[in-house]
Amino acid sequence: YTLSLYEAGRSRFRAIFLTSITTVAGLAPLIFEESRQAQFLIPMAISIAYGIGFATLLTLIVLPIYLSYSNELKKSLVWVWRGGNVTKEEVERVTREGLAFDDPHESNELEVEPIEIPSHEA
Repeated sequence: YTLSLYEAGRSRFRAIFLTSITTVAGLAPLIFEESRQAQFLIPMAISIAYGIGFATLLTLIVLPIYLSYSNELKKSLVWVWRGGNVTKEEVERVTREGLAFDDPHESNELEVEPIEIPSHEA
């Protein structure tokens, strides 16, 4: 699970970071403009630039840390509830559902055993 978080962050880092940098760089001329007309737009541009910077930090740093801690909390709660040793993958719904379809040669259809229903005829 930790490796998955690391790989997801690493694979998306460039796209998120470059998008944020180019947006802030695009706002820079407006932020540093000194004309009278731009004075009304500068606070908005600064707010957008700081908001994008803050959202980038949240996405790349805080969110993975939060996901890791929430996984540890789930793992601890399942350990208390069921007892025994529990892996990080066992408590995550997505990884549990994804494990069933890891083999590309397996069918995606679930096998269902028929249930016998007793008849109540007299």
